[in-house]
Amino acid sequence: MIIKENWFYDLSNYLDSEVIIEDWIVVAIYDSWNVSRKIFLKQKSFLQFFSFLTDEKNHTIEFFQKEENSKLEVRYLLFSKDETILKSRIYSKIESSFSKSDVKIFSIIWEKWFIDLDWVIEISPNIEKVSWHLVEENLFLWHTWKMKWIPTLLVRSDDVEASHACRIEKISEKNLFYLKSRWIQEKTAYYLLLEANIKSLFSCLSMINNSFYESLLFETTSKITWNFK
Repeated sequence: MIIKENWFYDLSNYLDSEVIIEDWIVVAIYDSWNVSRKIFLKQKSFLQFFSFLTDEKNHTIEFFQKEENSKLEVRYLLFSKDETILKSRIYSKIESSFSKSDVKIFSIIWEKWFIDLDWVIEISPNIEKVSWHLVEENLFLWHTWKMKWIPTLLVRSDDVEASHACRIEKISEKNLFYLKSRWIQEKTAYYLLLEANIKSLFSCLSMINNSFYESLLFETTSKITWNFK
């Protein structure tokens, strides 16, 4: 698949494993990862990539920023349910100068469920003014859970700004208490707090394709909150 027009694309049912984004193209993509993908960004292209993962398949995707001034933004929501082992493997390679990559991953983990996430970033030698940042937030909703996260930075250039960070937390008892003190039932309070996190993650999508954003928000919250008593 070669993308030559600025647009929003839902690749959930698209089986081609290779996607090329042409020069100067600004595009948003949603993908539920039914197949492994390789996505190539050319000169001054800009990709906003969104995904929501719940099942036990091994998810694999690779991003290649091959030409100068490309920009990549990635927003993932992962939800481990039904005692599944959700495995995700992501590889990202920056091969050109003046390129940027910004990744945010939000994982929600229930009792006895497991998320296994590996992200590898490779920055080629002899390039300059490159920026790459990864932030992962993990929210657990029960007393026992398990996750494995292995971020790997392979930096072969000196003129690079790169970082990664991880936060692990439960839903704030203080926020729950505040909502319940306003006569909001506990189940609804959980729903509102999770919805706020999901909205924050996918907020850019609402400005690109609001109808798709609304349907995605309904799908994610309904799948996640059915577990609440």
